[in-house]
Amino acid sequence: MEYTSPWYRASRHHRLVAEMLEQVELYLATQGEEGIGRLLISMPPQHGKTEMVSKHFPAWVLGRQPDTRIITTSYGSSLALENSRAARKIVMDELYMNVFGQRGTVDAPVELSSDSRSVEAWDLAAPNRGGLVAAGVGGGITGKPAYLFIIDDPFKNRKEAESETYRRDVWEWWTSSARTRLRPWGAAIGMFTRWHADDWAGRILRGMATNPRSERWHVLSLPAIWEAPRPPEGVDWEKYRYNELLNGVWVDQRDALGREGGDALWPEMYGAGVLETIRASVGSYDWEALYQQRPYSRAGNLFRRDWFVIVEQPPREVVSRVRYWDKASTAGGGAFSSGVCMSKGLDGLIYVEHVSRGQWSMHQREEEMLKTARLDREHRPGHIVFWHEQEPGSSGKDSAQATNAKLSGGGFEAHFETVTGSKEVRAGPWSSALEAGIVRLVRGGWNEVYIENHVAFPMGRFKDDVDASSGAYSKLDQSGEPFKGV
Repeated sequence: MEYTSPWYRASRHHRLVAEMLEQVELYLATQGEEGIGRLLISMPPQHGKTEMVSKHFPAWVLGRQPDTRIITTSYGSSLALENSRAARKIVMDELYMNVFGQRGTVDAPVELSSDSRSVEAWDLAAPNRGGLVAAGVGGGITGKPAYLFIIDDPFKNRKEAESETYRRDVWEWWTSSARTRLRPWGAAIGMFTRWHADDWAGRILRGMATNPRSERWHVLSLPAIWEAPRPPEGVDWEKYRYNELLNGVWVDQRDALGREGGDALWPEMYGAGVLETIRASVGSYDWEALYQQRPYSRAGNLFRRDWFVIVEQPPREVVSRVRYWDKASTAGGGAFSSGVCMSKGLDGLIYVEHVSRGQWSMHQREEEMLKTARLDREHRPGHIVFWHEQEPGSSGKDSAQATNAKLSGGGFEAHFETVTGSKEVRAGPWSSALEAGIVRLVRGGWNEVYIENHVAFPMGRFKDDVDASSGAYSKLDQSGEPFKGV
């Protein structure tokens, strides 16, 4: 690529993708004896996957194996034809010919046929029998054989991906038309940005979990920012991966590039600061799917978006008020700590008044909890009780006692508890309260992330807001009397 396109400069993730593509070519060369025959590549938008896989790779394969018949597809014929035109241009360029053409070293030079140069379908000159056909998803490929089949983003946008009908059409096109074009030792590459848990890639991943006879795909999933997965309490890694496959999501225990938490995929182009701006702009739902390759259902399982009602002011009189902390102790790209201030009004409604959330070290977290408690005392009159989870192990008890000492030293009532049961079970009563329509969120900058984290639960990556809210709701005084002096 760097030779035939002098403007191209490969980053580390491009080189990793190139290694995988070389394994696909090896599979073709050995008729399935070695290499990778089914490859899924998942990475964020504008990170170079189309340039490599749909434009340069077909030209390179034809140079090495000039009898290969290739079909390349995308969500629409216009993009597929654009990719075909780019690949054809590479084959016609003199730099390519220096490697594979008249000035190269192969016995039968690779060059374009003079009578088959249409961008929709073009062939190599005899005696080579290879060539390329380009079509949109659902387009005309019937009767066309393929030793290499490339699918480049079968969904154009969010609207298509959210349509159950369109997702079904794409899948049926793959099973009834596209897949049948492959010769016995043919290879397939699916290259995509994830849109939906039930998209084409999601169905392939789910099939790998549910059907032992389904095709095994090699998956290269590259999130924009590496965040190590966190299996739920009591769930081992294999069970966790299996459950994620059932959800149409691929997870890796370690990053394929060896990144540490918080490291960007392409820091030269999309550094951590740029990505954080994108995250804030697109919202949690699109960020998790498009950039982190972890799509989830917008409708939610335990929480629905339309259950969250935002009001301008907290209640004038309250029965009880608590702030409950779900604690984490990792700064940077790790887990979040979340402190939810919740009250029950004399009107019988439950109010989420404020959420403090951040990625803090243990020391930073303790300081933030004390700072937040002081702000609560200043801005929320009446008595407020502080609760926090005790993390597992003896060190967890020591940490909880230290937190209590810090809060009580500031003049605050604080308690801690060891939680039991799954997160889903603990979230049940809180979900029921929202579904019953008795919960209100006080308007604030934290609202959207808070709602998105609930809607994503339990499939979403971050469960801290739900854990803290479930805990807060369980600690509210359910009596009907207001605080004295409020």
